Amino acid sequence: MSNNIARVDESDLRMAYVRARLAEIERTRRVYLAAEGGMPQRDIARAVHMSQSAVHRLIARAKVLGVGESVEEIVLERHVGKCSTDEMLRRLRETRAWLPRVVDPVDGVLPGSSEEDVEVLLEGGFLTEAEVDLILDAHE
Repeated sequence: MSNNIARVDESDLRMAYVRARLAEIERTRRVYLAAEGGMPQRDIARAVHMSQSAVHRLIARAKVLGVGESVEEIVLERHVGKCSTDEMLRRLRETRAWLPRVVDPVDGVLPGSSEEDVEVLLEGGFLTEAEVDLILDAHE
């Protein structure tokens, strides 16, 4: 193995995950909007390099969950520097997309809720205990 290979640490890996997850959220949003705009699923699948059945499942899930900002998306945007901590907290306190458990037409009951998403983001190191308290207090 060459000594010229750059070292990758945990923060690099975490940032790669966050960027990929945000891209996945954006792809879901765009696929859904393309379908709602009348684009055939076969054409969408070709454009995003997915099977038509995978596009169908993505659209079905997006119809149930919606494509507005999610708790996860807002927190991850702060992590990559797209918004400040104050902006993140404001958006999370004001969000109307505070979701309970959801029944997906394809996959059945989806795990989690917005409150559980906040807890997972805390466990993942994306939120502090104090931030979680502020967010949850705003939604009681």
